[in-house]
Amino acid sequence: MTLTADAAKIQTAAPPRRRRIGQVPAFAFLTVAPTLVLMVLIVGMPLLYSLYLSFNSTNPITKRWVFVGLSNYERVLQNMDFWYALARTAYFSVLAIVGTTVLGVLFALVLNKSFAGRGLLRSVVLVPWAMAPVSIGVLWSFIYAGNFGLLNGLLHDLGLGALATAWFGDGFRSLNLVAITQIWNQAPLTTLMMLSALQSMPGNLQRAALLDGAGPVKRFFSITLPWLKPTLLFSTIVATINALMTFDIIWIMTRGGPGAATTTLSWLGYVQSFQFLKFGEGAAILYILTILSLACAILYFFVLSPKKAKKDEASMAEELKTVLTRVRPTMVVIPPMDRRPWLHPKTQKTLSLLLFWLGVVAIFLWSILPVAALLLISLSPATDLIRTPPSMFPSSLTLENYRMVLMAEGTTSVQAQRVPISLWNSFVIGAIVSVVNVALGTFAGYGFARYADRRFFAASLWALLLTRMIPGLTLVLPFFIIFRSLGLIDTYLGVIIAYSTILMPLAAWMMKASFENVPVSLERAAQIDGCSRWSMFVKVIVPVVRPGIIAALIFCFLVSWNEFLFAMIITSTPRTQTIPVVIAGFLNQARFYEYGPLFAASVLAILPPVAVAFFFQRYLVQGALSGAVKG
Repeated sequence: MTLTADAAKIQTAAPPRRRRIGQVPAFAFLTVAPTLVLMVLIVGMPLLYSLYLSFNSTNPITKRWVFVGLSNYERVLQNMDFWYALARTAYFSVLAIVGTTVLGVLFALVLNKSFAGRGLLRSVVLVPWAMAPVSIGVLWSFIYAGNFGLLNGLLHDLGLGALATAWFGDGFRSLNLVAITQIWNQAPLTTLMMLSALQSMPGNLQRAALLDGAGPVKRFFSITLPWLKPTLLFSTIVATINALMTFDIIWIMTRGGPGAATTTLSWLGYVQSFQFLKFGEGAAILYILTILSLACAILYFFVLSPKKAKKDEASMAEELKTVLTRVRPTMVVIPPMDRRPWLHPKTQKTLSLLLFWLGVVAIFLWSILPVAALLLISLSPATDLIRTPPSMFPSSLTLENYRMVLMAEGTTSVQAQRVPISLWNSFVIGAIVSVVNVALGTFAGYGFARYADRRFFAASLWALLLTRMIPGLTLVLPFFIIFRSLGLIDTYLGVIIAYSTILMPLAAWMMKASFENVPVSLERAAQIDGCSRWSMFVKVIVPVVRPGIIAALIFCFLVSWNEFLFAMIITSTPRTQTIPVVIAGFLNQARFYEYGPLFAASVLAILPPVAVAFFFQRYLVQGALSGAVKG
């Protein structure tokens, strides 16, 4: 009787049935509709426009368009410069992917251990990833500078001045140095992905293997690596896309030189489009790059399909049992003498501890030394920055460089006077675009999380994520042409629209992962209490995912703050220029008295990202990233 009465009560209290479309409530379609419509407008239409552009020959003087079909693609494919650029892109990408993946996994294995100062080291590791690529390019350009660079200065200070050289004087070496810079910037992202996956791995798997006598190497290949495989595959694809689309660092460090030694496909497409004004051929090159990026994305979707999903604890335990049985079928087969360790247990433990702390120190120095060098040179007098022979240590410390960029007093540098307003522009644009995209992403994330098994939502989600695999250069060319005709060049609105092409898929994906952690029973309880779907979503579900919303806001703001390509093309005056654009502008003047303000501005540009890395690292690792990389 009690169960019957309760059932009747629930049936009576249940909200009225709403109009459904194919068993899916209309509310679900409304949550994803704004995001999908906007992505069609700001990504789909420009992408089609870029494709149309690649089939035309344009004259920038007469502004005439002539349809030429596939002629642009034929000219591109018949040009040896394209094939050389493709080969450099492949080499650069492989080197960057391998370095990023290997270092990321090693760093994550160290940071997953408990030790004094782990929180500080996690924050330090995040700093290179949080920095703007423009600031990274400025920093490493000065490190490798031939006459007065920091690396040559260090060699002179150590009495090894004979080894000093013009590091960018050799083309092949230049390509490798740019790849190392890319690895330094991207390895922390892989570290965070691996660390989030390691923290989700059940501890009893490792303990069972340890009790069964499996060593650290065996445990890594039999347990840790299989568990990391889905995340490792995803991080590899992300590293591939980032390597293929590398532009900011090349623009700052080498401009494709010396000669064409660092001219990759992204740089070649930029040069054809915006320097030679061959929009058709430039669009063709960038579309070929887009096809390569999408091919990687399709590979990612194929490999990380649900059939390849991460194994649960039970299957992992069963596999562990099988592996260990295969290694040691019975206790009788392997005599005790064969299991004796090569070293005394105390010696082995001491060596392991020593190697671990050497790894900790190496990770700390790898991450912090370049940043410390940037801070040091920003406090150096201008004359110290160009002295020969160079030295790592300044003759004195001064705040003059910061005074020049913050107060614009005593300087004739136009770029230095633009720093304060550019910092404000970056903050305002970052705040607006983050709030808008996270708000839309919150609605879309709910629909994608709750109805991911429905064909429409699954296809829409993958289509949304595919847009993230499109090189920004492919979109910036049609943006430049369209925005110029609409009067959106050099406006906040134009920059916000361009940035949304990057942030909207990111926000939707992160919020989808957050909603997946909310039990459906919570929604049912709210509906039983009489809540409509809207009130249930706003009053019940959104407060629960508030940490995910905050994490998405942080990530979106960081991406917006560091964005350079769209801002460089779409902005033209101090009214809207962001801090990465102003920093890049210093390099065009190339006067020695500009170096001090340049490095001071670079330090100011990395302060917000570094602050986020230090104060939110634990929150980001355990919360946002574990959901953002969820496959």
